[in-house]
Amino acid sequence: MAALKETATGRRIRLEAEHLIGRAPGCTLSINQRYVSAQHAILRFNGENWELRDLNSRNGTFLDNARLTDREERVVHVGSKIWFGKSEQQWELIDESGPGVMAVPLDGGEAILVDGEMLALPSSADPRATIYRNSDGVWVLEHSESLAPITNLQTFEIEGRTYRFSCPQTIAKTSLASPSTDVEMRHVTLLFSVSRDEEHVQLQATIGHKTVDVGSRSHNYLLLTLARRRLADESEGLPETSCGWTYQEDLAHDPAMAPPQLNIDVFRIRKQFAALGIVDAANIVERRPRTRQLRIGVERLSVVVL
Repeated sequence: MAALKETATGRRIRLEAEHLIGRAPGCTLSINQRYVSAQHAILRFNGENWELRDLNSRNGTFLDNARLTDREERVVHVGSKIWFGKSEQQWELIDESGPGVMAVPLDGGEAILVDGEMLALPSSADPRATIYRNSDGVWVLEHSESLAPITNLQTFEIEGRTYRFSCPQTIAKTSLASPSTDVEMRHVTLLFSVSRDEEHVQLQATIGHKTVDVGSRSHNYLLLTLARRRLADESEGLPETSCGWTYQEDLAHDPAMAPPQLNIDVFRIRKQFAALGIVDAANIVERRPRTRQLRIGVERLSVVVL
């Protein structure tokens, strides 16, 4: 993923599709120096290359010792040296690949990158909110009491910190699996094999004509609990849209499924199924944020006690 490095300090920054450089607070790369104009220059990805453009700055924009003329655009390559106004603070392009999906803290912190079509905030170790792409290819932000689409450059707040969502408009819908493995959660079958003391929960997933041993993970117990609730509701003849919904408070009696551990396990489960090539892996655990309900997003389930 594209990045600049400050040569003097080694500090690295991830490049957004349009990276505005200047002294103004709203700039993507803010350089608080008097010799830098409010909006000094812009680095932009044109789909193939990164282009540097001067924005009529007072002291000029320089690329490899050559000053750009006003509004001139020049292609920047790996190893190129850039400075704005004075050469005391130089930057080097260290990665010229395209921009990626990220959440950028507006307080100047390090960008948080999408991983396997999902992004956890403030971190994967403490996922209070999750951004992921649904089966329609739309990015959504799931956070406590809300679930809503999120668009490029939209700002939002998580736990008192404000972020900007950066999503290049040209980014393709991808999966960790090969293009031929285009399976949705509704086509997945899950088999839980549970020891009599319930200390071990083994999980197998049938995806198309292939059966995958998902393994015995601690977060499998959460999936097992949700699977049992869905199966119980189905046995009582409830409609599919009502089956399996469980209040988070009903799970909280078990310390292993109480917040924040519940959020961590949900994120890990989703990542686990994304790695199997499920295009809508986030739907393995469905949420109704306003009611604080969740359920397993698979209808074809079975539980065997060993």
